[in-house]
Amino acid sequence: MPQRRLDRWLFVGGPLLALVGGYVNVILLLRFAMPVSHVTGAVAHLGMDGVHQHGESLRLAASMVLAFLLGAVMTGYWTEGQLFQHKRRYGLVFVLQGLLFGFAAYWLALDSRLAVPAAACGCGMQNAMASSYRGLNLRTTHMTGVVTDIGVLLGLRLRGQAIQSWRLGLLCLIFLGYLAGTLLGVLLADWLQALALYLAAGVCLFGGLGYLLLFARRRTASSVSIQAGDDQ
Repeated sequence: MPQRRLDRWLFVGGPLLALVGGYVNVILLLRFAMPVSHVTGAVAHLGMDGVHQHGESLRLAASMVLAFLLGAVMTGYWTEGQLFQHKRRYGLVFVLQGLLFGFAAYWLALDSRLAVPAAACGCGMQNAMASSYRGLNLRTTHMTGVVTDIGVLLGLRLRGQAIQSWRLGLLCLIFLGYLAGTLLGVLLADWLQALALYLAAGVCLFGGLGYLLLFARRRTASSVSIQAGDDQ
């Protein structure tokens, strides 16, 4: 049985999404000291601020966790699955994510804490888009699982076991993409302040619209091919 070809789009889109995740997270982290691309730090804040009765910080952390969850719920509803497949409604998710980042940038410019849940909701949507590809767990908004999987694969290789090199390569690209996003986010936040977040919004909006157009063309081409085959 011939082996399926790897999806090349994943090796471009995965690192790019990770770059966006790291970029958005560091911009909000610099301003509010609250992560928005993963909930681990926010949950820690829930415990600390709850015990120490820091009401304002507690509300901010709670809004971040709930918004991230809401974003994941929205993606799960629209994409109808966790396996990476081009038939999923990723374009719609990208567009809505871009709008949320746009609102976050607007509120960040006003120094409003609403920027945190808006950005967290967008990151939750992104992180839920594709959870698995050929048995490989995919995460683009936090690096804990990525680094863990890289470590496991390297450990297996050190034991002399064969590993699929594409898995290690994809995970490393995603990690490097996230790291590059954090570096870029710090540099542009120092230069553009809140306006830097509009760049992430633009990338998601135009990426989503481009994906929708590309998917429509592919679907049309597929329909024409099937119709031609039936006419023969």
